Amino acid sequence: MKLMLTSFGIEQSIAGESDVDSMFRGMPPVSFRQVSSPFMPDYELLLLCDKVLMDGESFGQLVGSPFSAYTHVADTFRALRSEGRIELVDFVSIVRRNAGLLDRMLEHDIRILDQWIDPLRESLMMWRGFADASWDVIRHMAEEDYRRRDSEQGEGDLFLGIHAWHAFHEPSHRLVPEYQVNRDLHRAAGEVERVTDFVNMALHSARKRRLKEYRGALRDVVRSYLAHVNSNLILSNELNVGFHDWLDFTPFYAVKFLSVGRTEDRAHESQKHLEKLFNISFPNLAIRDAKSLLRALNDKRIQDLRQLVDDAVNGRVKFDEGFAQSVLNEVLHAEKSARKARSVLGYVTMPVGFIPWIGTAAQKLLDEAVGTPLERKLKSQNRWFYMLSDIAESRPSEAWPQDQTEE
Repeated sequence: MKLMLTSFGIEQSIAGESDVDSMFRGMPPVSFRQVSSPFMPDYELLLLCDKVLMDGESFGQLVGSPFSAYTHVADTFRALRSEGRIELVDFVSIVRRNAGLLDRMLEHDIRILDQWIDPLRESLMMWRGFADASWDVIRHMAEEDYRRRDSEQGEGDLFLGIHAWHAFHEPSHRLVPEYQVNRDLHRAAGEVERVTDFVNMALHSARKRRLKEYRGALRDVVRSYLAHVNSNLILSNELNVGFHDWLDFTPFYAVKFLSVGRTEDRAHESQKHLEKLFNISFPNLAIRDAKSLLRALNDKRIQDLRQLVDDAVNGRVKFDEGFAQSVLNEVLHAEKSARKARSVLGYVTMPVGFIPWIGTAAQKLLDEAVGTPLERKLKSQNRWFYMLSDIAESRPSEAWPQDQTEE
């Protein structure tokens, strides 16, 4: 599968606002499920991709001088690029070339503002969950990054950088994500809170939504979300490829897809099923680092895993505890059969070992010629499981802190 990874804020290149310093600016999506320090890429999605399309400028920004929170993400995409798995595209030029279409799409979508109330509520709930969970683990790194970057410009800018970070990232005071109002990054914190309060009240009160000032604030926020969403729809159509975006935008895409008779993006649906496989059935086999990801992508058995996920998407398989037990039973049976076959094969080839001079070598070659294909056949039904098991066993023990804790 070939997939485009979105680049946050790409739609603002038309307005010339790309110079705003933000830890989200130009970044690809990160995992909302694996909240850690630093951020983690969506490994489940990357397992399904043979090639990834990214914006060239954003890729350079990510791997060249990333915020500390993106260390793991940068390492992963740097490794993928070195193996030719990332194709770089100029997203900005495509969006600018379609600026007129983007404006028409926005005007069409914003005519019925109330249809975006539920998507915005759901989106903000997703974002708040991510922000609350990751706030403590990234705050220190983010402050250090801003201090380092601002100190290069002098003492006067240092305060502005830290002040802007806290004004836009403190979860308890922020409803609207920082990257949705970053055109107003240099507003006073009080103004940011005022807009946030207006949007919050407009979302929860139909009466307030009828008032001009509340409806205006809500319209501006919805418009900024839709500008991002529609820009990526344009990019996807121009490049003729599916795409993956930040999770909190999915409620908006759901409405857009419904209007053209689609229930959900295929890539996102496949990712969700693979997450179930790792979360419910086989948590210890999950891919957790760039080295393991590359090893899986370069293994021919990855096709078996992708076929399994496709079967789940089409309703032929359900990833639950019963599935895990079934697979383990099959694996144990295959191992038992393989041991029995090796034992029988040993008796069959034993006379060859008595041949003078070449007996031992000939017996070994015969064992490999007959035994290896036989064992491979016995294990063919769950090749994806053996691949993930091999990768998990080769992973350093320090990469599994939760297992050590349980022991």
